[in-house]
Amino acid sequence: MGGQKDEAAVAAGFIDARARVEFIAICLVGFFFSFTNNYSSLLAIVFERSGHSLPDAGLLLSLFAIPAILAALLSSAACARIGVLPTIRVAIFLTMIGMGSFAFTRESFWLSLLSRLVQGAGVGLFLPAAMVYSQSRINRKRFVYFITVFSAVVPLAAIAPPIGAWTLERYGFASLFAEAALPSALAIALTYALRMAQRPNNTGGLNLGAGLQRRLLLPYATVMIGGLLYGYSTSYLAADLHERTIALAAFFVPSSISLVAMRFAAMRVLAAVALPILVAASLGTYALGFALIALASGPLVMIAGALAYGIGNSIMLPVVAAWVVEGLEPQDRSGPQAVNISFFYFGLYATPWPIAHLIGAVGYVTTEWVIAAIAVAMMAVVLAFVMRPARAGA
Repeated sequence: MGGQKDEAAVAAGFIDARARVEFIAICLVGFFFSFTNNYSSLLAIVFERSGHSLPDAGLLLSLFAIPAILAALLSSAACARIGVLPTIRVAIFLTMIGMGSFAFTRESFWLSLLSRLVQGAGVGLFLPAAMVYSQSRINRKRFVYFITVFSAVVPLAAIAPPIGAWTLERYGFASLFAEAALPSALAIALTYALRMAQRPNNTGGLNLGAGLQRRLLLPYATVMIGGLLYGYSTSYLAADLHERTIALAAFFVPSSISLVAMRFAAMRVLAAVALPILVAASLGTYALGFALIALASGPLVMIAGALAYGIGNSIMLPVVAAWVVEGLEPQDRSGPQAVNISFFYFGLYATPWPIAHLIGAVGYVTTEWVIAAIAVAMMAVVLAFVMRPARAGA
């Protein structure tokens, strides 16, 4: 009976029958972790109400990038030395402590910075390790699709900020941060129902190993641009829509719907397409989305732009995550994932500063056209890479 269950699970894309349950569990872990981390969207309000100036609040928010990027680079070494699941637990614990401690540190700049740095270290460690674990539960049959499904749990946790805002207004700071920490406690508990994954090969140092190959420069550059494209929407689009008197829901609701629909439904079919082609398609739909956003003077065009943006966003990170480990055994994947997520975080967290200067110089709409052009240029580079083997064989 057990053998039949294993055969059915392998045919469905898992390594065995228990791995099916473990994959669902690691998705829930990712959801609960993201639920806690998404309370970060309320920190600007928290810092303002706690008496911090706007520049100080901005500094507290942006310095998060330093530990997040460094921890992502260290994640492979952590997985090799203490194991993948223990690294995930440490990451969740740090994020939970960092977020929960704001209940006590929010009024002090330096203590708030400490909380933010701890949170950033947890966030940086989590995604590469969680990617490695989720990939260890699946076989190559539906590899890209299941990576996409795992990545879909992060946007599902976008319900956290409205819940947190309701709690903040009615019950105050202490209840807000206690509520924020609770999902992470559940996530840690869930990890104890999982089997240990095979440790990555320990190559010493940062243990980046296979992640330092020249062939990976293109996917790394692509995912960094993906971080920039995603980061613009999280950092500046709300202010742009407010300035144009377009409801925020005209962008954020349809973009979330198209993202989730793509990852759960359409990618079941598209997963068979060559990975660089999917990445080029992601960049193309991103560019279309930003062009429509720049053109929008009302909700209808904005909704169309949001749908295109959501499609591009749904493809980028999970497909590049599959691209960088293509052909590698599970124990060799932690290095590429660590470097890949570091490049994504760099695009996400480091580029808002120069983008802010560009907005100050030319405005939101022109900046959106520039970003669309960057996406088109990167798409052209990826397509040139795809066409090169065909030309060589001609």
